[in-house]
Amino acid sequence: MQGRFVRITDFFKSHRLTLLVWVPIALYYFRFIKRPDGMTQFPQAANCFLIGKPLAFCAGSFTYPPAFAFLMIPFVFMPMWLRNIVWYVLSIAALYFGFRMSEHLVMKTFRIRFEKDQLYRFRFLSVLFGLKFVFAVLENQAYDCLIFFLLVLGVYGLAEENDFLAASAIALAAAIKATPLLFFPYLLFRKKWKVFSFCMVFFLAISFLPDLFFSAEGQSTYFGRWFQDTVAPSLFSSGNASSLHFWEGENQLNQSLRSFIYRLAARGEIASHFREVLYIIYALFLFLLSYLIFEFSKMELPYALDGSVLMIGMLMLSPMSSKSHFVVLILPYMVIWGYLFRSNRLNLKTPIGFILMASFAFNSLTSRGIIGDRLSTILLLSGCVTIGTLLILAVLGLVIFELRRDRLGAVDSAGAF
Repeated sequence: MQGRFVRITDFFKSHRLTLLVWVPIALYYFRFIKRPDGMTQFPQAANCFLIGKPLAFCAGSFTYPPAFAFLMIPFVFMPMWLRNIVWYVLSIAALYFGFRMSEHLVMKTFRIRFEKDQLYRFRFLSVLFGLKFVFAVLENQAYDCLIFFLLVLGVYGLAEENDFLAASAIALAAAIKATPLLFFPYLLFRKKWKVFSFCMVFFLAISFLPDLFFSAEGQSTYFGRWFQDTVAPSLFSSGNASSLHFWEGENQLNQSLRSFIYRLAARGEIASHFREVLYIIYALFLFLLSYLIFEFSKMELPYALDGSVLMIGMLMLSPMSSKSHFVVLILPYMVIWGYLFRSNRLNLKTPIGFILMASFAFNSLTSRGIIGDRLSTILLLSGCVTIGTLLILAVLGLVIFELRRDRLGAVDSAGAF
């Protein structure tokens, strides 16, 4: 009897932390269902296929690729309570497995073997730094947690040399979100010809999947109409004034680089030259991304670092990046913390530590619940999340500098012998 009691006690001791995590997640469901935005909008767009109507006609606020609406067709036949349960389980599962795969990638990239206490601290800090964006995804019932999972799965496939897994995950993410298309030229740079070829085939097949089963009156293809109505205006500044303002206006929820530059230009004397300034900034930003990826290529396993840079690039180059989109920053934050643990440089008084904490302040400490509605709106209009995300990119640049310095130091030490 006593031995059985000891086993029960040990069970609860070992699972105490697990209970502390999963019980709040279960309770958060009741907040999740208060605003069923996603489970109203997504099935509404999916129903457009079933009634043979264009997406713009019967789901005007749905600006996502048609392939995502196609995947939402099963939710059309569910009552709202079941939609909420299924979507919440999918969201939590995507976040959990995306987090665990990110952890595996960090440990493999830096060859870390965490002790138990170190692992708990690493997980706690990683969750803390991305928690605001996790809440944003769940509160809006957004599907960016699925994008996070798919992209991490794609990076995992690259690290494990599983071409099919990498291609299918990246292609699916690109087909239902579009911004992960940034991974395609990266695959060419890394000379992943097979992965790139598979990605192109899978992307086109998934993108035109709705048109294989459905057609809408008054349009040729769902994919073509979506490109014409949504993608072209944001890329080429075509369309009417209202659509242009949608991408570039003073919407504080839009924390993309484009919106940040637009607000700065509108306050200054260069508003008439906004497009020229934007293209120059874009060119400089793309050069910076390319430089970072080129430098990381000198590592044996650069994929987690490359993926972090590309995810930041997606957020900044997208015409519209709201807070829920930034959940993909979980991977960059985990990579940085993994590097700090691996190099025993957890002193926050260093340049990396200072910039990392500044990024956390801009990204997570500017919420309405912390500083109030008025100040939060002012900071969002100033692009606080944009700045915080660019600071993460700066930290990754410092990581490159330190890795290069350590590598040169190791070469000099070997030469001395």
